[in-house]
Amino acid sequence: MPTFKSQVSDLIAQTRLEEALDLAKQQALAGLIEFDTPITVITAEWNYLRKTALRGALSFSEESTKRQDIIFRLLSMVEDMEKMTGKSNSVASVNTPPKSVILFLGANPFENLVLALDRELEFISAGLSHFGKRDAFDFRAKMHVTPTDLQRMLLEAQGIQPRFVHFAGNSVVNHPDYGTGVIFEDEDGQPRIVKGEVLAAIFGQFPSVECVFLNTCDSGPSALAVGKKVKYAIGMNDRVYDDVAIEFAVAFYEAIAGGNDVPFAFDFAKMRVQLGNAPQQASIPVLVADGDCKETTYVSGQSHIDCANPRVMR
Repeated sequence: MPTFKSQVSDLIAQTRLEEALDLAKQQALAGLIEFDTPITVITAEWNYLRKTALRGALSFSEESTKRQDIIFRLLSMVEDMEKMTGKSNSVASVNTPPKSVILFLGANPFENLVLALDRELEFISAGLSHFGKRDAFDFRAKMHVTPTDLQRMLLEAQGIQPRFVHFAGNSVVNHPDYGTGVIFEDEDGQPRIVKGEVLAAIFGQFPSVECVFLNTCDSGPSALAVGKKVKYAIGMNDRVYDDVAIEFAVAFYEAIAGGNDVPFAFDFAKMRVQLGNAPQQASIPVLVADGDCKETTYVSGQSHIDCANPRVMR
């Protein structure tokens, strides 16, 4: 029987890189969970490379160089995975217990906004490792996500019933140019606004989604709309520092990994912010539970995308 490494290599030789990444993902979830996040990151990079190449944003040589870099990193990872499995002669069985699926979506079409979305992805995955529960989660990510990507990710994950959807990026309320909603990207990498009511209708088609986490500035009203269709929705009622948004998200998923429910995890994460360097921002996250929110979902003020120094905001 062919080895895992040879199967991945054969797929790459047949220019079936996406299938090779999927196979590596399955192997990680079957018992090499420490490789799940690196594979998730590489897969997100590959998806973005394909998108930019299709719209002609890269030259042939640039696309080839980036593709070869992804292949090299994947093969290096596969080498390490084989060493971890004791030179197994076949792909590990994937008949593992059902996992809680987290879909991580990232979008930031504004060049002047430097948001650490990759770091957020990696830190959340690391947070899930606490309590030895990382293997209980299937963590999937896509960067530079479009509204169509969101629909497709939910549809593709329907068979494994995604439990959490996490969006990292930007939102606006009553903005003179963009209106109110969550800011995705379009096929050309430009801002694409999706209203909370539209997101609610999309998520309402997927009953397995228990919690939608909009980890962006000014996402309170959008979360309130989504919370009408989903059991739990989390948003931000004001501008939030980038590092605080990450700190809050990591603590939230740590609590989830510890076996707690969403309300407990939400309060736990707020306490983490109160213990940090910006305790005044602990009042910014809001939780919508069964359509009801106890906090104010929006505090008026200048949008972070219009600030003169927006680097630390999202």
